[in-house]
Amino acid sequence: MEEERKPDESQPEEAYVPRPRWQIWAARIGLVIFLLLIAMYYVNIARGGR
Repeated sequence: MEEERKPDESQPEEAYVPRPRWQIWAARIGLVIFLLLIAMYYVNIARGGR
């Protein structure tokens, strides 16, 4: 059986570092663009593909 690995107490655990604000906003804008493209695709299909 595999032995359970315990974290080495001599090494401090890395603290959480939040993402930069520009990266969060870039992801939000990218999501909005993606959702708009999907909506336009479905509208195109609903109109018969023209």
